[in-house]
Amino acid sequence: MFAIVFSIVLFLGSAVAVVDLIRNKESRTSGRISKLCMIVFGCASFLLLTPAAYNGIDSFFGYDNTARWIANSCGLAGAVGAQVMMIHWVHTGQRARRATQLRLAIWAIVVTGMAVALFSTPTAENPYKWQAENTTKLGISIYLALYFGHMTWTCVEILRYAPRYAMTPAIRYNRAVVHIRIGLWFTVVTGIGGLVYGLSGLVIAVADDLGAADLPGQLNPVYLGGLAVAAGSLLFAVALPILVGGAMRSYRAYQCCLMHPFWAALTDDHQEHLLETAARRWAYNFGCIFARQHQKLARRITEIRDVYLRLTPYMDSRVQDLAAAYAQRHGVSGKRFDAVVEAAVVRVALYLKTRGFAAPKTTDPAGKIKTGAFPDWPQEAKWLLKVSNGFSGPVAAAVLAEVHRSTDDTGWTPSPEAEEAIAEGRRIRIARDHSLAPEPV
Repeated sequence: MFAIVFSIVLFLGSAVAVVDLIRNKESRTSGRISKLCMIVFGCASFLLLTPAAYNGIDSFFGYDNTARWIANSCGLAGAVGAQVMMIHWVHTGQRARRATQLRLAIWAIVVTGMAVALFSTPTAENPYKWQAENTTKLGISIYLALYFGHMTWTCVEILRYAPRYAMTPAIRYNRAVVHIRIGLWFTVVTGIGGLVYGLSGLVIAVADDLGAADLPGQLNPVYLGGLAVAAGSLLFAVALPILVGGAMRSYRAYQCCLMHPFWAALTDDHQEHLLETAARRWAYNFGCIFARQHQKLARRITEIRDVYLRLTPYMDSRVQDLAAAYAQRHGVSGKRFDAVVEAAVVRVALYLKTRGFAAPKTTDPAGKIKTGAFPDWPQEAKWLLKVSNGFSGPVAAAVLAEVHRSTDDTGWTPSPEAEEAIAEGRRIRIARDHSLAPEPV
């Protein structure tokens, strides 16, 4: 049961990694590919040890315990993937390539040695007690010594590289990757548990050959305890980034859905600013269900910014003042006030441009448009969601209705009532600017 649950978690990680690698050429680094290999081969090693797979493989090849050698080889391949992944965390270039080649060569030698030892020492098929029943045989002792020796070396590598990477400034001080930092320290726990498991397994494998027949029974609790700690912490280390990453992607998807009406209204008449074709966009959106949803959101923000630039000549400071007055009358306050005013300015500018009206001739262009003025796109996404709500709200609708009533081929000529509202809005904006201004030093 544990193997099945563990494999499901690993398969989920594999799906995320595969979609990520397919969709993003820049993400096809050696570190990411080795991470995918670690997940896939680790998953395979567990599934191949389930009774149905074990018996099926042995029946297919006609030699007992072939499935064990394949499963253990996959497990060691996953361990090599973990080693290579960690190497690329801290090393680059020729040094990382040489280290990768060395580990692949060692894996090939170990797997070949295991095959020779296993197939030269026939044993009865027994998926559950095979190791305990065959440690007295020299060939199986060599097989297990090679396997546990490689696992022990992998755990030493984990303890060597994982803390080093977790302490780098990019991981240690970045709040956005807290889940990765926690996962790394659980990986360290995996290394400790795996080291206990590997060393005790190595001793058990050769104890009978060294004349210590009672030692395997005495070390068995330590062996199983190390395995439990390693497997449990590895499951958590793998699952935590997947679950947290999935939650973050779901939140980005939710933001995309909320922003969609605003984005569609701006880009429907500005298709030249879209960063992809309709077909690619459909495939991209489908792929974002699994991986890198934030890229879709970032693209939408970029496209909105580009349309804003096209609308800038049509953004009128009088509309901004009128929107400020209407927002005050509707009881809008705080940060939402600026968002509602920006939404009204953008909606009117879009109306004037798409209807072919002349750009305003005012010498005072609209200011206080915050989009594009944020240090990162997550903050801008939050702001644009506020603007999106205001775009379809009553203030923007009222401002657009007033502009529509008094606009002709020569442009917008405010009515007397609108002139009063504009003057009122200008006073409101000036007062807000003074109240929000920083204190002089």
